[in-house]
Amino acid sequence: MNDAIPLTEAPLRHSLHFQSQRKSSFAKDPNKTVYEKVNFYVDSKYEIINMLGKGSYGTVCSAINSKANGKPSLAIKKVCNIFNKEVLLKRAIRELKLMAFFKGHRNIINLIDLDIVYIKPYDGLYCFQELVEYDLAKVIHSSVQFSEYHIQSFIYQILCGLKYIHSADVIHRDLKPGNILVTSQGVLKICDFGLARGINENFLRFSHRSPAITHYVATRWYRAPELILSRKGYGKPVDMWAVGCILGELYGRRPIFIGDNQMHQINEICKIIGTPSRKVVLSYESGAAWDFFCNSRPNYEKKDWVELFPHTNPYARDMLSKLICWEVNNRLTVGQALESPFLIKVRNYDEEPVAKEPFDFSFEWNSTSIEEMKLLLHNEVENFKSRLHTQFNKE
Repeated sequence: MNDAIPLTEAPLRHSLHFQSQRKSSFAKDPNKTVYEKVNFYVDSKYEIINMLGKGSYGTVCSAINSKANGKPSLAIKKVCNIFNKEVLLKRAIRELKLMAFFKGHRNIINLIDLDIVYIKPYDGLYCFQELVEYDLAKVIHSSVQFSEYHIQSFIYQILCGLKYIHSADVIHRDLKPGNILVTSQGVLKICDFGLARGINENFLRFSHRSPAITHYVATRWYRAPELILSRKGYGKPVDMWAVGCILGELYGRRPIFIGDNQMHQINEICKIIGTPSRKVVLSYESGAAWDFFCNSRPNYEKKDWVELFPHTNPYARDMLSKLICWEVNNRLTVGQALESPFLIKVRNYDEEPVAKEPFDFSFEWNSTSIEEMKLLLHNEVENFKSRLHTQFNKE
């Protein structure tokens, strides 16, 4: 990918520079430093620079490793409130395991180090990741101009990352521009695996032949209709719908479907890809789908993508039609999407590795209490640090 996008015009994510860092005397460990403004308690080699984002799930800051050659930059994500809430603890374990499993892929965010702190108010899981200052949402809505090559490159890289994820029998379930980071060289990296799930049947609990996973996932505008309408069973096609939404947004510089609520979202989808046939509605095996479409509602005709994106490559419009469709089984797989003529100019088979084995998510069933999950999280962190130490000594 030699045609890198100049991202200097794209705004930094929630940039807030800490001009006056104060290292608290609280830290009794000489190897640790407290940053009170963000309630971070980290190894003293890390110097916090900016807060990149903050939400109910945690805080992300940029930092530098002051003890390493060249003082490399990194991001530190502190996952909060996990020790007393089972759902958050399980989500943290899942994300940690997935990031460790996918470590090393060019188009998936790389986990550098881990730590766990039990001292309030600094308690939480600390994930040290490569620093990427931009996300695709900010880039799309910036003044940066895209050539068609850039759009092809972006979609190709998303598909490369997704190919690796799907080959491990994992679905991301929250693929959107905000969860795709972009380096200043134009390299895309999929992040945020908090809602991801393993789906390989070999790791399902014997008494549970389908994953116990909620349909209320993913940001609404990128959420596949089978998720919104509670289709009986769903899988990898939900991520492919999201890829289609992102492709359209790269051309239009705005989301394709902007719904204010669940039902409004379905209505917005109908306006563009048409009202589904009775056969398709019945195939969802969902009361929500039947209730929505059996009532008297406007019957929309499918629009031609050329109406929405008149200047796009016809191969791009063909990909849109095969990704954004009601029929789940007709939606392109990641492998089929990579074969699209739209991507010929940017495709490099060396960038399309697959996982050696499926992701083992049996921990979801084996750890049933909060105490067991706390122990599992602690062991995962220690094992990761041990592997890191072994690797460092080899180098």
